[in-house]
Amino acid sequence: MSKVVIFNGSPRKNGYTTKLLEQVAKGAKSKGAEIIEFDLNDSGIRGCQGCFYCRTHDGCAVKDYLQPMYKAITEADAIVFGSPIYYYQITGQAKIWLDRTFPMVGDNFAPRHSGKKLITIFTQGSQNPEMGAEGIKFVNNMLAAYGWKLEDSILCCGTTNFHSEKLGRYDSNLEQFEELSLRAFKDGENLVR
Repeated sequence: MSKVVIFNGSPRKNGYTTKLLEQVAKGAKSKGAEIIEFDLNDSGIRGCQGCFYCRTHDGCAVKDYLQPMYKAITEADAIVFGSPIYYYQITGQAKIWLDRTFPMVGDNFAPRHSGKKLITIFTQGSQNPEMGAEGIKFVNNMLAAYGWKLEDSILCCGTTNFHSEKLGRYDSNLEQFEELSLRAFKDGENLVR
């Protein structure tokens, strides 16, 4: 059975990042995958301590909510990461997680757990896709440095305009979200071997 590990960097339980990640999970489950999810907004997460324990061990010295992720990643066939773009970058919660993935590389920054498929999901309020482009590029490049193969990277723009209270109707961007939801579901299906 294929294993897919999902990391959700959104603080919003019902936000658009979460909804797209759910579609990836549904797609993978429809093909029989086991799904393991980590909520990066969990209050039990600590940041990297800079202790370099991971240079001599395959894992992290910090014993917190994220500790099981190292085993989950090792056993996974695919990794899925999602974050809203806040202030041109991934959320603070997602950045803490990214720092904690330092054990994914060993000496000379050689990948320890390469060969995983990867899907990334990003959402932003701005309709301008260039707004978060550098932050997205940075994350995708970091995860590729772990030897993970980027299968797809979804960016959903204009989320603040999906519903207009003033107009009492949904903006045309909602159609974009529905298309991206279908794409995320298909991405999930394609993660399963």
